[in-house]
Amino acid sequence: MKKFLLCLAVCLAIPVSFADQHGDDELDYGDHTSVTLMVKAWDMLGEGKYEAAIKYTEKCAELYEEQAREMQASLSAKAAPDKVNDYWALNDVGTCYFIRGEALAKLRQYEEAIAAYKVVRDELRYAQAWDPKGWHWSPSDAAYPKVEMLEAKVKDDF
Repeated sequence: MKKFLLCLAVCLAIPVSFADQHGDDELDYGDHTSVTLMVKAWDMLGEGKYEAAIKYTEKCAELYEEQAREMQASLSAKAAPDKVNDYWALNDVGTCYFIRGEALAKLRQYEEAIAAYKVVRDELRYAQAWDPKGWHWSPSDAAYPKVEMLEAKVKDDF
């Protein structure tokens, strides 16, 4: 009977430990397009699944940041409304850095959140995000007060 219980305990423990080790790898990246990854990141942020949101933003940056930076370099101002979608990688990667900042701030990882916000604020500043209400907004502009607030918080904490 002892051998049976020991065997049962071992068998039950293996799947649990396997699931714990591979949980983040089980994310569904869909078709791996930048827009899919960005939308999934927004969804996870809204559901309070901050680690998953970060993973989606990391995948988007991994796949599309080089293109985003090339698009950023080609601009001297934000794209006009009729041209904004031509800069899809810039828009999606920039938005993902903003989402990453939001998720990291929720996790109280303030230094990392500041770094993410600064990427979109300083390096991908012409990114634009689509609001389902019918207009584009600037993640860069939205990042400015976030950086100021978090830098003040970090300073006050020390």
